[in-house]
Amino acid sequence: MDSHRQDVEKRFWDKFAKRYDAFMKMAAREYPDLINLILTDLKTDNIVLEIACGTGIISLAVSRKVHQVYATDISQAMIDIATTKAKQEKIQNIVFSVQDGYSLNYENHTFDVCIIANAFHVMQEPGKVLKEVRRVLKPEGLLIAPGYCHGETLKARFVSWLISLTGFKAYHKFTVRSFSDFIEREGFSLLKNQVLKSRFPLAYVLARPV
Repeated sequence: MDSHRQDVEKRFWDKFAKRYDAFMKMAAREYPDLINLILTDLKTDNIVLEIACGTGIISLAVSRKVHQVYATDISQAMIDIATTKAKQEKIQNIVFSVQDGYSLNYENHTFDVCIIANAFHVMQEPGKVLKEVRRVLKPEGLLIAPGYCHGETLKARFVSWLISLTGFKAYHKFTVRSFSDFIEREGFSLLKNQVLKSRFPLAYVLARPV
């Protein structure tokens, strides 16, 4: 089952990789505000992990503030694009790697911060990913988890359905409340739950492992 899931996800995101940045510019106009919000919760000595980094939009931005970034994605094509961007921008404090967020190749209590941005809704079993996050975060580490809430409004549910026709499936149509409840159920204590206006309401969750 897990091997099948990995194959399906790799094929989809590898195929989508070349269009990802153009799609994000069109569909995620709130990202500059989101990145600025993330930066306010980071410190210069932080060692940061990003899971499901895509083409490195967030990793590249935060690398300019923090000590070190490790950025992972299940798609080789996404990582290739992100790596090329880092080289072009002469950014040297990011290590990109192809990894499955369900099983990370890092030691326990390695990271000060873990960022998972807008990915839980497209993960079949996001709770398993959060268990890995708890393992690799330091005891006083931070989870930064912005999440699109496809179930928050009638408009969001309709747009989610339209997008699903293209093959982009949201396995979980979170509301703002159910998203924060999900994070808490998986062993985190919420420090912040802020909503950014977007096509889908975007819940910005900041939490610590309990």
